[in-house]
Amino acid sequence: MNTKIKITIQFILSHIAAYLIVSIPFFQFVMKQFYEGETAVFPEFLITEKSGEVWTHAMQLLVPALLLQAFLISIFLWLIWDFFKTQTYARQVLILVWMRVVLGGFAAISPAVGALEGLVFMIPQVTLKIHSLVLLEIFLQAVVSSVIFLGFVRWKKNQINP
Repeated sequence: MNTKIKITIQFILSHIAAYLIVSIPFFQFVMKQFYEGETAVFPEFLITEKSGEVWTHAMQLLVPALLLQAFLISIFLWLIWDFFKTQTYARQVLILVWMRVVLGGFAAISPAVGALEGLVFMIPQVTLKIHSLVLLEIFLQAVVSSVIFLGFVRWKKNQINP
């Protein structure tokens, strides 16, 4: 099988698994208070469960969006693969985490929660604590995704030659 296809499949699987392992529990135990109830902030500018049909539509788009997100990240991995596979395991994890947390989160060019521009342009109810919690979730997702992805890559060394 083509190296790019293997990288893509393995990264997509690790990305989706990390979302399920990290984001669902993180929402239930940490972030839910910001979506529902008295301290809810996100309904002021995000689609939430209370949004009715729009929420249903958003949930239908979530998996395709996650797949596209993982595919786009895997394209970057294709570009750096020769360099990436020569790195130690720790550096490979660092590269993957850096890609997701710093480039895809904190330094993203959008006024989103957890991004630098979000710190500037978000409504004041989105506190530094909320930004930090979102970055923590992104970090945890990145670590879990990295470990799973590198597990796939190293499972059979001859698959992609890490």
